[in-house]
Amino acid sequence: MARSHAMAAAALGAEITAVCTASDSSPNRGAFCKIAPHARHMTDGEELLADTELEGIVACLPWDVMPQWAVRLVQTPKPVLMEKPIGFSSDEARALVASVGKTATNKLVGYNRRFYETVVHLRERVKKGGLKAVHAVISESVANQIERHGKDIVPALVVFSSAHTLDLLQHLFGPVKPVALAPHTEKGRAALFVSFNGLLVAAGGIPITVSLNADDPISVSVRCLFDDGKAWELSPLETLTIYEDFDVQPPTPGHNIRQYVPRSKARHEVDASFKPGCYAQMAAFLSGDFGPGATMDDAVAVLDLIDSMAATAKSWPQDAPRDNNEILEK
Repeated sequence: MARSHAMAAAALGAEITAVCTASDSSPNRGAFCKIAPHARHMTDGEELLADTELEGIVACLPWDVMPQWAVRLVQTPKPVLMEKPIGFSSDEARALVASVGKTATNKLVGYNRRFYETVVHLRERVKKGGLKAVHAVISESVANQIERHGKDIVPALVVFSSAHTLDLLQHLFGPVKPVALAPHTEKGRAALFVSFNGLLVAAGGIPITVSLNADDPISVSVRCLFDDGKAWELSPLETLTIYEDFDVQPPTPGHNIRQYVPRSKARHEVDASFKPGCYAQMAAFLSGDFGPGATMDDAVAVLDLIDSMAATAKSWPQDAPRDNNEILEK
């Protein structure tokens, strides 16, 4: 992420003055030097924060280190673009925000999906009204995340990775709360990951069915159903497809089943010249007008949602109904 942010900053005309890594032998330093060959190098984060020549800081620390440094990053008067998580719980993050007060207003949290052109289009449509329901699918590739970050990442995956899509739900539809969620403890390498399936509710009583699972063989998606008969779907989040009605394809001798194919009316994709969202996010950060970017309070709200989802899942009934009559009674 540091390289992605640096490429965007350089393309926007910013001078990358200094870079800080964990050690002189950091394997990432060589690749970063190709982007900013003249940047001064240091290995002390406090030295970087104290550098009077810097006008802003971008913090791309490992997932388990970021919360430890979040306190120092929000205390600096300089603008900071920081990657998540800023904490592992809403209480931890809320205490962080409370400790610095107004200083936190120039801090941008790296929920870069907010800056996708596809998300901007969908948000504009949602504002026009007529939203009936939302279907959200989040799939975590646990094996991939373990390979990249180690097995300790598994219990924190929802906070670290799923949080991107959960943040989008609140960014698109307003405050979101859980109604009923069924937890499922995974097996094997994903044993520390808890999946959630059930119902959330957004502002205005809009229902959001959510499927958040480990290794679900389906693309992450957010599908919005509107009362004009159209469905707007982010799937994957970098692609927005607008559907209206469907085509009926009759059976054929080789395939004796009638098929109903959704009719695509329009399609939009993000600009992938840079890592999606990073260029627009960096432009917002450098300008000081963060636009749709995530504030510290937004980051707390995401952690609030995650904590409340886990709490709601604990109340899921373990005694499944035995027959249809009992289902109706419940």
